[in-house]
Amino acid sequence: MAKLSIFILVFLLLLSSLVFAGITGKITGKVVDIENDTPLPGVNVIVEGTSFGAATNINGYYIILNLPPGNYNLKFSMIGYAKYSVQGVSVKIDLTTELNARLKSEVLAGEEVVVVAQRPVVTKDISNSQMNIDIKTIEVIPVQTVNEVLTLHAGIEMSSRGILVRGGGVNQTIMMMDGLSLNDERSNIPYSAVSLSSVQEINIQTGGFNAEYGNVRSGVVNIVTKEGNRNRYSATGSIRYSPP
Repeated sequence: MAKLSIFILVFLLLLSSLVFAGITGKITGKVVDIENDTPLPGVNVIVEGTSFGAATNINGYYIILNLPPGNYNLKFSMIGYAKYSVQGVSVKIDLTTELNARLKSEVLAGEEVVVVAQRPVVTKDISNSQMNIDIKTIEVIPVQTVNEVLTLHAGIEMSSRGILVRGGGVNQTIMMMDGLSLNDERSNIPYSAVSLSSVQEINIQTGGFNAEYGNVRSGVVNIVTKEGNRNRYSATGSIRYSPP
């Protein structure tokens, strides 16, 4: 019995060191009747092209968790109401996207309402200094490596041993990929040789870190990679040219 207790204790200690950083986001909001602002329970909220979705509760609220970063189209449907679609809903790493909907009642099936999501001026659930770089931004800038992407932003520079954030040391920055630390266990220097073609989004935090990242002093670089396509193969090539 004593040996079993010791084994369980050691297992829990090892498990606590493997706590994953946030690599997904979520969408939440409220659905109401457009005519009288009455909450609508039981509305189906579907993220098109995925298996994610939710239904509103008795107060009209819904929440969709564990969404990989990217842009999505959402569809709201309920019997007796016109279908309502929102295009281009942006989901960021570790952030909450708020999306409310107002449905219009109908007697017969009518025309579907389609709107385009807009980015909020102020993000309410950010308490730290951070920025998100998505794949569309990376593709239009002349960079070849993750480090080149990072050093384009204020407060980040490149040294012979790695990136420096806000003037701190190389070993004071944590680099994560899909929730796993890329820092060397002995020197704590991050390994940053990640293929840029595999990156979906990069989140950079330079202050106000959450406890989930552990002992960090200068910055956190959180990288989320792309999901593979089961129906086809894809590859990325890079060509460099210099005149003679």
